[in-house]
Order: sequence, then structure tokens, then C-alpha cells
Amino acid sequence: MSLAVRFANTHLGLGAQLAAVALDADIGDDDDGGDEGYQVANGVAVISVHGPLVPRANSVNLCQTMTSYESINQQLAAALADDCVSQIVFDIDSGGGAVTGAFECASKVAASTKPTTAIVNYSAYSAAYLIASACDTISISQTGGVGSIGVIAEHVDYSKANENAGISITTVFRGDNKNNMTPNAPLDDRSLAMLNQMVDSSYQAFVNFVATNRGLDPQAVINTQAGLYKGAHAIAAGLADTYEDPQHALKSVVMAAASNMPQFLRIENQTPEIQSQNNLKLRAKALKMKF
Repeated sequence: MSLAVRFANTHLGLGAQLAAVALDADIGDDDDGGDEGYQVANGVAVISVHGPLVPRANSVNLCQTMTSYESINQQLAAALADDCVSQIVFDIDSGGGAVTGAFECASKVAASTKPTTAIVNYSAYSAAYLIASACDTISISQTGGVGSIGVIAEHVDYSKANENAGISITTVFRGDNKNNMTPNAPLDDRSLAMLNQMVDSSYQAFVNFVATNRGLDPQAVINTQAGLYKGAHAIAAGLADTYEDPQHALKSVVMAAASNMPQFLRIENQTPEIQSQNNLKLRAKALKMKF
């Protein structure tokens, strides 16, 4: 049940609650933070970006660790509106995912009014790197990897298999492009041109987005040829900024944020009971500031 609640909060952006359940994190947790789907420590909200990335929460397979752009958007919006949050960390371990929704999500991250850090823990490839590149800084470790700045599309032709199975499909349609890329026929010239146009458009947008946010020349991004970059090589290529263990990177952000907090609110100085009381005090202060 504890795992189900964690999944609902961190991957679906829901506000599930379970009495007497404490989420485990070395840095400590803010009890209120789970209501928005993210964890909070010393004013730092941690948003998980794990597994394949899909457009909507209802696309998530409950039997597999996945994250939806919809969930990331919701958690980001909540963290930006939360006066208890001063910085946002994206804990990323993903090989990428769908193009649909990716640029909208990454653009929201890039437009964040609070400092953002991407911690590669331990992979941020393709669409996951798109999101990471939108952050102010990217931290990577020795075996962490980033890159795969590219776009791929596949067409599967089942026509021969259907023929061998004795299946004949008749398609009636209107509009010259309505039947493009049907899996029930070989890819014709019109469909191939359409597919190439879609890939080219997404690839150019990917390259420009990374180049803009990372301060790189677009040609330098193209020259990566969707390669995978590990550790120090990622930093040398301009795809990451700092070289440190993920947990150490997270603690560094949290402790830096703590230096700007009143002494009595710092997590390392609190018992669980005091943490709960101070969470309420901080919330009350935040609400007062809004009116």
C-alpha cells in the first residue's frame, strides 16, 4: 500500500494519503509535500522523472515504472505555487519516451520562476534529456548518462503476415492522407514523405531547444548524432554541468537551500514532531503572505 501511495503521488500527480506511512528519503521529507505529489526538504521540492515518459496519466502502465508529462506539469505547477518551496529538483532516471507532450512539458520547466536542477540518477536520454536541458543546472555522476538527442519513428507492415494468415482487409476512406502509414499495407511514397517530415520537424525542435537552453551552437548538438554521453564526457560536450554522486548532489542543493532558512525550520535540527509542527507554521506563514 505504501508503494501504491508513492506511485500515485510521484507518477500520477495525485494527492493520495495513508496514515502512519513515512516516505523514505535520506534527506528527510516534508509531510505536506506529498499532497502535491512531490517531496520537500528544506524548501527543495523533488519531482521524480522515472521510466518511460508518456503524455497522460491514464497512459501509465501500473505494472511498470513510468511517468506522464501531465504529472510532471501538475507537480511543477504546484511547486511553483507553493510558498514553502524555494527550489525544484528533477530526479531523472529515464530513457525517454513520447514526443507528444514532451516539448510542452520541457517549456514549462524552462519557464520556471524558481531555480531548477536536474540530477541524472542515472540516465536522462532523449525526451528525458529534453526536460533536463530545460533546468538551470544538470548534475551527472561517473556512470550517469545523458544525450540521445534524436527522434525515431517506425512503421510496421503487417500486410504479408495478414496475407499468410488468410486475412484480407478492405479500407474505405476520404482525404488523401487519411490512410497514410496504415500497418496493413507497405509504406508508400506519400506516407514515407509524411513520416520524414514529422521526424525532421521534431528533431529540429529538439536540437534548437537543447542549443538554446544549454548555450550551445545548434550544429554542436547535431554533431552528437544522438550519441550517449557518460560522466565527464557529458560535461566536456556541454550536456551537463557538475560531476557528483546523485545523492550528494541532492544533499548539496538541500543544504544550500537550508542556509536561507530560519534555524528552527532546518530538517537536520528537527525531531519528527517538530518537523510536523513547523510544517504547519510554514504553511500558515505562506497563506498569510498570499492575502
